[in-house]
Amino acid sequence: MLMPLPLYEQVIAEAEAALTDGEFGLTHARLVADGASEDATWELIHQITEAPRTWGALAALHARFVARYGETAPHTFERVLLLRGFKRSLRSLPDLTVAESVKRLICDQVQLLIAPPPAVLRRCDLRRNSFVGLCKLATLRRLPAGQLTWEIGGVPRSWLLKIPRRDLLKVWRHIATRMRGLAPMFVPHLSPVRKDRVVLLERESNRAYYRMAQSLALQPAVKGLIASSWLHSTDTMVVSPHLTSFSRVILENGGVITTIGAADPDCGVFHRSPERKRLYDEGKFKPTTGLVLWARDDMLAWAAAHPELA
Repeated sequence: MLMPLPLYEQVIAEAEAALTDGEFGLTHARLVADGASEDATWELIHQITEAPRTWGALAALHARFVARYGETAPHTFERVLLLRGFKRSLRSLPDLTVAESVKRLICDQVQLLIAPPPAVLRRCDLRRNSFVGLCKLATLRRLPAGQLTWEIGGVPRSWLLKIPRRDLLKVWRHIATRMRGLAPMFVPHLSPVRKDRVVLLERESNRAYYRMAQSLALQPAVKGLIASSWLHSTDTMVVSPHLTSFSRVILENGGVITTIGAADPDCGVFHRSPERKRLYDEGKFKPTTGLVLWARDDMLAWAAAHPELA
């Protein structure tokens, strides 16, 4: 009796099959004919970050492709590049030091790209900020934990200069005695492939933190978790108390919170919230960027006390 292939090999086979079929197959073949190999496009998406200067080569490839062949079906070009990226990245999955649940979620990303729900399809648009997150996922620079993803980072020293004086001692003590350093740390983000209906559900966030903690246990050098967003700001929580749930598990289990200055009004703070926009227009709400820090030992202790989140 034949043993089933490991999940990652099955998913690689699914991606390969998708890249030979229909619109995917046509786009893939045209890229190959134009000299854009899988290795070449992997390098392109691997260099993509939030910095505009990293987009030049990818934008040029897309412009040449559209000029020669016209627009593809919605975001097929982008999804072909991402599928190519995942195909290569999945080969390193067995050696990745993360929880098994995270490895399964990485495989899920591929299947979502092949047949995405509308919310995910929209986020595949090359012109959207969410495409950065997808490029990072496809090249394993960012890893999925469910409602959240994470990457390795740290506390920029410039942030320390923005902490309000009232919080300085608290934050510095936490960094010095609990985290014992500024890096490396897990830095979470909202997932670009999340389903709209589960955005910001407390249980889903806690499950994501739990998966991160399982992975943290496998990486002894990582000092904990740091998150910065208007979602973690105490100023946001005052006008939108329900968003306290997004940070509650951190703050109730040893974490600390502060702010690091004003948030850009275009950061998403007004998305689906006419109330926050009204308060902003009336001068009663000024968006700020919140900063939460959660030390390794505290995060692991919390996870150990909540096996039901596995």
